[in-house]
Amino acid sequence: MAQYKSEWIQVARDITSGISEQDRFERLLVTIRDMLQCDAAALLLFQKQNFIPLAINGLSEDVLGRRFNIEQHPRLEAIARAGDIVRFPPDSDLPDPYDALIPNHAQKLEVHSCIGLPLFQEDRLIGAVTIDAFDPTQFNDFPDDDFRLISALAANSLHTALLVAKLEENIGVTSAPKSKRAKYAQLDFIGQSQGIIELKSHISAVANTDLSVLIMGETGVGKELVAHAIYSQSNRKDESFVYLNCAALPESAAESELFGHIKGAFTGAISDRKGKFELANKGTLFLDEVGELSLALQAKLLRALQYGDIQRVGDDSNIKVDVRIIAATNRTMHEEVKEGNFRSDLYHRLSVFPIFVPPLRDREKDVILLAGFFAEQCQHKLNLSSITLDGDVLVLLQNNPWEGNVRELEHAINRASVIAKAESNAPHLILKAHHFQFAHSDLTESNTNTAISAPSDAPLLPVEQFQDLPLKEATEQFQMKLIQSAYLTNEQKLSATAKQLGLNPGNLHRLMKRLGLK
Repeated sequence: MAQYKSEWIQVARDITSGISEQDRFERLLVTIRDMLQCDAAALLLFQKQNFIPLAINGLSEDVLGRRFNIEQHPRLEAIARAGDIVRFPPDSDLPDPYDALIPNHAQKLEVHSCIGLPLFQEDRLIGAVTIDAFDPTQFNDFPDDDFRLISALAANSLHTALLVAKLEENIGVTSAPKSKRAKYAQLDFIGQSQGIIELKSHISAVANTDLSVLIMGETGVGKELVAHAIYSQSNRKDESFVYLNCAALPESAAESELFGHIKGAFTGAISDRKGKFELANKGTLFLDEVGELSLALQAKLLRALQYGDIQRVGDDSNIKVDVRIIAATNRTMHEEVKEGNFRSDLYHRLSVFPIFVPPLRDREKDVILLAGFFAEQCQHKLNLSSITLDGDVLVLLQNNPWEGNVRELEHAINRASVIAKAESNAPHLILKAHHFQFAHSDLTESNTNTAISAPSDAPLLPVEQFQDLPLKEATEQFQMKLIQSAYLTNEQKLSATAKQLGLNPGNLHRLMKRLGLK
């Protein structure tokens, strides 16, 4: 432990420094792996009986999208219930949540040595650090006090991040970078792309107002999830959330569904009935596929929004309602207005605050995180020990256009898992390319090879300066120059440099130390 004193001092300084939470977490895990020489480490947030990965080192990238419910993962439940570090015996029969999720160890599917560090703040569980190794004796020589120091530093780092996020949320801070705002308040959204970061920012901005919101986006992008997120962060979150699918409304019953009816208003009206507006009074009404409403019903909806009162079918009296409207559509509404299919006055009334949900193809590596999330869900539905994604599959998933967006990805993972299970009765399933049925023939092996080649923005260095050196020395010299160039380009930020070079930050850190660059 003493030989890593400088690293731990730096970790302690990082807690109060101006670096981003993600860089702080990654440096912590790099130090843990260097000190313990373990195969994997992870920092997890504890929220609503789930452990949510915030940073990983040595684990498959899709782990960041997984959500580990403690009822389904007995090791994590043991960590959550413990008041101190947990050393799992190498022969423990409790399944490890990371079995088969440490890449480049295909021959070692099950982890044999595991340490769990619960993270507390004033006796409240806020997260955990997990440390794993394949060697059953890897942690035998490390005393408990070493792990308690790690736990204390990790708990302080996570607590600081949570406090900053809560402060920014409460005061509506606008000076913080968008990528760091309210990061831990909206973890139901799986993704780290710029589009999702901006979406979360817009939700935070409008949620606690009474403005009408129009959510736009292609089919399957998650518009209903956005509506629920707005509602759950609003000052109406303790009142009703009423859902109405406008596309499923038969014309004859549409007005009654929205505004209700009185007894005898029409054949079959055997009693008074409240409509969706009355049911949502003081709360939120979500009008899904609002672009499907008829022009006649649009006029009546407009009146309800303008004056805040409604009339039940067959009744001449008005009923005052206080309803916050959230609407969603997959149509291009301004085009619908131009073509006369949607009233312009209603469109402007609904779209006081428009929100666009990006399609999956524009969300960069979010597809990998979402694939991990759905694989984790599917593994429990199929009663399996693990479902992992082959490296080639991850590339194919990123190259697929996903015209059905997140919903199509979920179905693809579920279908591939069922096919893989039918092929093998093994408890650990690895989803391969042939388990998927992509509709696009351009997802070829050549695309796969191109996708995993060296980054196109990496500087090209002339080979002549290395040609007189032995291969090993030439390789090291090339690595040094390439890493130095990228490191300077990225303002000496380890995570950004690793991303440019296509490396895991922990692996890059160790490589730099070996080359004498650290």
